[in-house]
Amino acid sequence: MKNISISFRTMARAMRMLLLYCCCLWLLLFPGMVKSETAPIQASRYTVAVIPFYSPEKIWLLYTPFIHYLKSSTGLPWELKLYPDHNSLIEDLCGDKVGVALLGPVPLGRADLKCGARPVLVALSKDGSPTYHSLIITSDPTVATLGNVRGKKFGFFKGSTAAHIVPIKMLQAAGLGAGDFQPLFFESQDRIMTVLLTREISAAGVKETLYRKFKNEPLRVLMTSDALPNFAFCASPSLSSEVRERFISALTRLKPLTSDSDAETAKTWDDEIKNGFMPPNEAFLGSIRELNNVYREVMHESR
Repeated sequence: MKNISISFRTMARAMRMLLLYCCCLWLLLFPGMVKSETAPIQASRYTVAVIPFYSPEKIWLLYTPFIHYLKSSTGLPWELKLYPDHNSLIEDLCGDKVGVALLGPVPLGRADLKCGARPVLVALSKDGSPTYHSLIITSDPTVATLGNVRGKKFGFFKGSTAAHIVPIKMLQAAGLGAGDFQPLFFESQDRIMTVLLTREISAAGVKETLYRKFKNEPLRVLMTSDALPNFAFCASPSLSSEVRERFISALTRLKPLTSDSDAETAKTWDDEIKNGFMPPNEAFLGSIRELNNVYREVMHESR
């Protein structure tokens, strides 16, 4: 009986080893057949993306210190992910490949419409308000008024609130339609400023914070928009409430406009986010949706 017992144990051990060998072989030969339901969300929920209104190098430089702050203040492994355009970022935000994204009002409205992605924090301007303005500016000495843009080259950053959608509406309000100027599209607002200063274009629309960085350059403001809802951090619909709350808490406790120590913490951050944040209200979301309607109208007209 003892020999039979030993034999059974030996056979059982051999069967377990054979099963383990088969499982390993299966994983090696057919890795795509084994899927984890939670892996995509686990890998992406700590990813922060920024709408590409600057060059990738500049976004990396300005937002890496922000990511370091998030890591230390939340204890979570946040990472920064760069995108070449609005569309791919919105796709990944709605596809659970990005946890949180900093978006302008038009991209935010598009994400809201596409997958119900909602703003969780709105960036404050230097005056403490959750708004900003789009400016139409020129470096052309022959352009004294917006009407003088007729027949000239005008720069846009496609799909941008401040550098495309709102400037189009301001031009229309001044009586300038699509055939009255030559539209040229560039890959970022940084690039728009470069071609303005080299006189490759006569005028363009940009965000006011970017214009202020070039206040000593020979640029003039032709028109200022009404107040627009500012950039906001938007969470993926799949982001857990725990991670969302830790993100919000880390940023709402910062008061750079009233605290010297907080201002020191944020001093190397981008101007768009260095003044602090506030939770969005219903009026903010309503204005986002109104702008999205304007976006759809402008994009339909440009086809």
